[in-house]
Amino acid sequence: MRKILPLLFIAIVIYSCGSNDKKTNPVAENPAIKIDSTLITDSSWGAVTTTTDLAALQNLFGPGNVKDERICGPECADSIDVTIVYPGKDNEITVYWKDSLYHKTISMIESYAPNSPYRTDKGLKVGSSFDELLKINGKKIIFSGFDWDYGGIIQDYGTGALQNSNINYRLGLTEDAGSELSGDSEFNSDMPVVKKSLEKIKIVHISLSLSK
Repeated sequence: MRKILPLLFIAIVIYSCGSNDKKTNPVAENPAIKIDSTLITDSSWGAVTTTTDLAALQNLFGPGNVKDERICGPECADSIDVTIVYPGKDNEITVYWKDSLYHKTISMIESYAPNSPYRTDKGLKVGSSFDELLKINGKKIIFSGFDWDYGGIIQDYGTGALQNSNINYRLGLTEDAGSELSGDSEFNSDMPVVKKSLEKIKIVHISLSLSK
């Protein structure tokens, strides 16, 4: 078990309802449609959308690049069955299912490889600075302290531009910032202790919720 499930997934499981019975991906059916495989939008991750099931994933990426895996849940209290695309590579993504048994409806996709090529239309990606994120959001950002299982999870965008986006980010430190920003505490970008360490904070995880 090699991954810790982000806190976001807990909210997704609670929020999710219903399912989508469509079994095919329109992009897979129409190869003439040009899709940027690295672009993340509010409704798609490259060619992957709410209508993509396991068979469509295998069609898009090749069966040999799609692998089911059981990973560690929150604080390793339980386990989660997911699907890994391009396991072990920079372009690896993890796919979470609303129905992990049948693999018909995706709830979330995530990426956190340091050299991950995926980015939003605003250019945000794994490795982008916290300052870039703040400029795009336009309002203060509230996040949990670092160095624990839920460290760096963004809790609120302060009614900024990213408040209602289905794309979510998790923060991390590029270097040791001492204990001032660590632990089960709430921080925001307006706090002096955060401002003085702003250049040390970056995006380390990006995810897309497709279950809303």
